[in-house]
Amino acid sequence: MLQRKVLQSALIALMILLGRVSPAQTVLTDVWKLKDQRGPVKKVMVFWSTKVSQNRLLAENEFVRQLKGRGITAMPAYVVIPPDKMVQKDAALSMIRDLGMEAVLTLRSIDKKTVQAQIPPIGPSGPSRLSDYYQNVYDAPARDDSEPAYLETNLFDAATGQRIWTARSVTKVDIVDQKALAEFISVLVDRLAADKMIP
Repeated sequence: MLQRKVLQSALIALMILLGRVSPAQTVLTDVWKLKDQRGPVKKVMVFWSTKVSQNRLLAENEFVRQLKGRGITAMPAYVVIPPDKMVQKDAALSMIRDLGMEAVLTLRSIDKKTVQAQIPPIGPSGPSRLSDYYQNVYDAPARDDSEPAYLETNLFDAATGQRIWTARSVTKVDIVDQKALAEFISVLVDRLAADKMIP
């Protein structure tokens, strides 16, 4: 456990140094997946939780573009949950299921302490359930642009609401830089594929 924390701290320090040299460098600090996942999902809705609506639109669209490039049916969540208003969670989840989505891919900012902690296993409530995650989705910490971005990406089964995959990452990425954003998202998409969560 101590060795893992030392390694994660070293990776974060390296990210900060690399971030001064390159506009987009991403390190996955921890990845967790459900052991008995039934197979790759082929219909995914992407929801990037951020208070800056333009950033959300750019990020969701880029994720959708890359997922579609792999033959996945993907849709940005802003078609169901507009950037300018919060949709009641039961209504939002119902619309997502009605659209035939198999999974919801969520991204949110986390703090440095959380990115260094081990991803918790599934529990009866909290961020392991999509409905509980959705309730707190807009409480993400604000990012200081001089610091790397600490992010958590979750894949939830749309039918059960259960978390099936999580990755925590540190990246020095300017979200309005389309090339840097595409590189960051590519790291996540490649890992999802490597873990057989998507085809």
